Amino acid sequence: MLIRRRVWVVVTLFLMVVVVACSSTPEVVVEEVEVTRVVTETEEVEVTRVTTETEVETVTEEVEVTRVVEAEEEEKVLIVAVSGNIDTFDPCCTVGTATSQTIIQNTFDQLTQYAQVQRSFADGTAYTAVDKDTILGMLTESWQQDGNLVTFKLREGLTFHNGDPVNAEAIVEGYRRIFTSGGGSGFLLLMGTVGPDDFQVVDEYTLTMSMEVANNLVNQNNVMHNTSALSPSELAANITEDDPAATDFFRQNLGAGTGPYRMVEYVPDDRIVLEAWDDYYAGRAEIDRVILKIIPDAAQRILLLMRGEVDIVLNPPIRDLPDLEADPNINVISVPTTNNKMLYMNNAAAPFDNPLVRQAVAHAIPYETLLSEVYGGYARTLRSPIADGTPTSDYSFWNYETDLDKAAELLAEAGFPNGDGLPPIKLSIRAGTEEDERLAIFIQDALSQIGVEAEIEKLAFATFGELEQKRELQVWVNSWISWVNDPYYHFSWIYSSTSPVVYTNYQNERVDELISTYTLWNGDMSEWEAASREIQELIVSDAPIGYLGAPNFNVAIRSNVTGYVYYNDELLRFYYMDKE
Repeated sequence: MLIRRRVWVVVTLFLMVVVVACSSTPEVVVEEVEVTRVVTETEEVEVTRVTTETEVETVTEEVEVTRVVEAEEEEKVLIVAVSGNIDTFDPCCTVGTATSQTIIQNTFDQLTQYAQVQRSFADGTAYTAVDKDTILGMLTESWQQDGNLVTFKLREGLTFHNGDPVNAEAIVEGYRRIFTSGGGSGFLLLMGTVGPDDFQVVDEYTLTMSMEVANNLVNQNNVMHNTSALSPSELAANITEDDPAATDFFRQNLGAGTGPYRMVEYVPDDRIVLEAWDDYYAGRAEIDRVILKIIPDAAQRILLLMRGEVDIVLNPPIRDLPDLEADPNINVISVPTTNNKMLYMNNAAAPFDNPLVRQAVAHAIPYETLLSEVYGGYARTLRSPIADGTPTSDYSFWNYETDLDKAAELLAEAGFPNGDGLPPIKLSIRAGTEEDERLAIFIQDALSQIGVEAEIEKLAFATFGELEQKRELQVWVNSWISWVNDPYYHFSWIYSSTSPVVYTNYQNERVDELISTYTLWNGDMSEWEAASREIQELIVSDAPIGYLGAPNFNVAIRSNVTGYVYYNDELLRFYYMDKE
């Protein structure tokens, strides 16, 4: 989409002015005069001409003059189709809500960021990704770690979008608020043995972070949008006695950020509009305006992409990928990932509080059918709590190949022969997620063959997230990709009973013990690896979750859009993009 805006276009021309001197012997003097003009026009002007030594004649004649006029330049507008609304604007509290996370990531900068690198797919096609072992400054111009202490030196002169200075005090206050808020971001920091009092101001532009145990995990957490600091004045204006972190306000209102874009409009169920911030320290973004169109229907998103009415669609339906790849006006990027597509079961809600029922479900899932019919080559097998590609991933403990007879046997052993006595079961999915719906249909059919009748419930994006976070869903399809590719980081989020996102209510004391002991392990790495395999074996046996596959991350982009970078959080960064 291109919007026309008015700008002043200036062209410098050189005119030859002839001056005739008043004398008995006229002398012609030629001088160059610099004139700034754009458009040449004909205009009548009075000209004084010397005709003789004593006579001056004034005449009117036509001459060419030039003027500055208004021209039009095309504003660059990027349109991204998204499936759902924003459920929170608070950086501390976004978990699994991609629309919210994308807005926050593009309107807030963090202390640090990953370096970008060039990589290639198996066919040799190049793409840009990030090197998670190389962490560069973002709000900071430099940072360094000495043992348990990390020192950050901020760039001087930075401000929030509302003019508040970005200084050490603001950043430290932002980190301390993370813990006060009770959001999931505090869990990120505590995982790295960092608490609210471990952030200290040294001087106006220097702060420190101390760790109980020296580690790099917390440094990798600091690159994430969840650690973004809020404007001190805005925070102070909205704190109340009952809400000391102003979480109610920032859930409904985007704070003044520090990033390359500002949000200028949000119309639920329609659009979110971002505008490039002129004063961004690294220079104004090439894309002037980003419009995120909220389009729940996947087929409609694809239709608009192919028409050129939207520029980017994330995770387009798998069935559409061959046609999109064949379209010369569209580029499809498909990145193999460690994403886990899972069937979550609420281990605290009947009948999934019975491990035999969960094991029966695990045997009923038609794994190969899901991979071939739903993903068609754009996903890999998943047979463990951690996917292939994450260190120590081990599929040898898997014993749930599709076996309906075994599933029926386990269901009867659980006290529900042929499904008799089971409570009503709702299998929940997000509306507009085509693959999730197809997965649910195949799973629903397989379960019906052992007597388990499940009703598929399609929930709006925000409603799904809210119910999941309240742990009120019964059985549901969802994904999880760990932004740090470390097995214990992954275990800590999904399988530790202390995690704020263990929505399955899974609890195993031995698993908790091993996670606690080895997450920041600095001892014998063979012991660390053995503990990871023990955790995988225990979780596979408990079957709190069904493992459906490890899908690729797919994005379809109009070919006139450049600068896409694949980040491990799979969020778009508009600052690096351009549009021809």
